[in-house]
Amino acid sequence: MDINSKQPQAQENASELSDSYQKGLELAEAGKYAEALACVQQHLNSTPDDTEALNDAGAILHCMDRSDEAIDHFTKARALQPESAEITWNLSEVYLAVGKPKRAEELFDDMERMGILSADVLNRTADVFLNRDNPNDALKLLLRSQQTWPDQEILEPMIEVLRSKIAERDK
Repeated sequence: MDINSKQPQAQENASELSDSYQKGLELAEAGKYAEALACVQQHLNSTPDDTEALNDAGAILHCMDRSDEAIDHFTKARALQPESAEITWNLSEVYLAVGKPKRAEELFDDMERMGILSADVLNRTADVFLNRDNPNDALKLLLRSQQTWPDQEILEPMIEVLRSKIAERDK
């Protein structure tokens, strides 16, 4: 399940899924997250290392505004399958949702290698840093975003404002 689309991950062979997991995916698709989570957790009780189910449980928890719990599921899934772009993306999104931009930033090199890093996620992370009164880290990410995607004209004035703010602060 991609937490941005709030849709369960399509399964190529649904017959391989346990009945409880399949029902959980159907319930999640219908927006019945509490019931969906119970079904997916029932599946995870018997198959605790199922990375897709851990990822889906994390996405469901995030949809239920239980993002701190979602982090645990995504972290375990990523430990089991570190090269999963979807799990890595979901983990970065949840870190941003709970106001942990440093943790999201720790994933960016892997995300870049996987081809899923975007200007949007860099700029949103910079915004979280700014909201946490951390203009230095915000500037660092905006500069990375500008360097990687130079056609973002809006960034130049933002970068200049941040540089001025940092200079004033350092006086």
